[in-house]
Amino acid sequence: MFCQGLSLRYISAMTVFMLSIAACTHSPPITTELGKPQREYTYQAPIRIDDGWQVSSLAGEGVDEEIINDMMEAILAGKYPNTHSVLLVKNGKLILEEYFNGNKRDDLHYLASVTKSVTSILIGISLDEDLLTDVDQNVSDWFKDYQGTKWISKKYNINIKHLLSMTAGIEWDENRSASDPKLDYSAMHRDGDWIRYDFNKDLVSSPGKEFNYNGGLSVLLGEIIKRASGLNAEKFSEKHLFGPLGISHYRWLKYNDGSIDTGGGLLLRSRDMAKIGQIVLGNGKVEDKQIVSKQWIIESTKNHPVEKAHPLGSGYGYQWWIGEILIGSDKVKIVFAQGRGGQCIFVIPKANAIVVVTSQLRDNDGGFFRPQVMMTEFVIPALFHQSPVAKIINVDQSKLQEYLGDYEHRWFNITASVMIKDNKLIVASPGLERIEFFPTSQTVFRGIIENIGAAELSFSKNESGIGDDMTMRIGFTYILFDKIK
Repeated sequence: MFCQGLSLRYISAMTVFMLSIAACTHSPPITTELGKPQREYTYQAPIRIDDGWQVSSLAGEGVDEEIINDMMEAILAGKYPNTHSVLLVKNGKLILEEYFNGNKRDDLHYLASVTKSVTSILIGISLDEDLLTDVDQNVSDWFKDYQGTKWISKKYNINIKHLLSMTAGIEWDENRSASDPKLDYSAMHRDGDWIRYDFNKDLVSSPGKEFNYNGGLSVLLGEIIKRASGLNAEKFSEKHLFGPLGISHYRWLKYNDGSIDTGGGLLLRSRDMAKIGQIVLGNGKVEDKQIVSKQWIIESTKNHPVEKAHPLGSGYGYQWWIGEILIGSDKVKIVFAQGRGGQCIFVIPKANAIVVVTSQLRDNDGGFFRPQVMMTEFVIPALFHQSPVAKIINVDQSKLQEYLGDYEHRWFNITASVMIKDNKLIVASPGLERIEFFPTSQTVFRGIIENIGAAELSFSKNESGIGDDMTMRIGFTYILFDKIK
């Protein structure tokens, strides 16, 4: 089973702009003969049921209803295909709850790598319960029965923090399709002993030095919880997490030997996914219950920089992604869990808001990017009352000349050339379609990628005031290029 949140092979394909540009602004709504928008969607506030959630409305919590209506119209029009659910919580109240494509409120959603973020919370609870000493504790302390493996003999310096931050330094390849037998996550599942499979992988960098997305590390975290508490992930989460939150409808995937996949095997309802987000937003506290310590939430939701970071410029905490978006001149932090196929929990502390998105997207449907673009194009503008449509301006040709040249991706062996045509920039990569970006400021350019949505191109300058680096932003993902000539 391949449940990685993102495949670097897929991301690299996106990086070279395999999809063509569609337009530079949102498509206008269908109009009637009277010239007024004809909508398929009519907003209705969520209903209150016996699950702990208070409910309110978009207007009641100060959210721009018109922009949210536009988002729903876009979903119904197929711009976000195979969306299952979209929920919005603000000020502790559920204010938007919509299901699509036959999905219903009580349906369980396969969370894929969102599971990892839940596992992180379980580790924090284990520390609170004094089942673990601290995150600096060596992993080998818990696996004396695997002394014959490469892990025990050569990797004593790997600790729990390295597992949480994906910096263990062991060889791991999740840059393959789900059907590829060489995909490590699938190979681990086929192996009769998951732990042995992980431990026998070679060490390729010093622990704590490089980020390398590795679902096997999250499985090890689950095993540590089991060995420390005497309870598997299902029983431990029931006692310490789901029970206190009032979550009774969930499922962990189990395998032939009874093992539970804490890297990608959890299923939850959308409303209950929002409760996981509430833990983060409330610094570990939900209503009057301290589920996990405040300090754990602080540590697990801050970026832990390493020498070789994630190739997309995204931050990573303890099994949580860290992003940011500019609102005016302010950087707004986004903490999020993301799983393959478009499963997401977004937490926006500055707006006191949580967003849940579930989908069934293929890689070529933009499964990694689409929920993020939905956030930046609709939800963030609605929360902060900003126009979702950037105004196109004219930029002097001499200014555009500064950005001409060739650029190389900071991690992948990919080059892109920037050219000028009619007050816009053209970005081209060998063998692929050219993409047009229209200026919205002197240094920022915008286009909408077909099957994905809006993208921004921005440039930083060196001390001479000349364009030096290029960044392409899709949602909260930053694709970084260095100028080579």
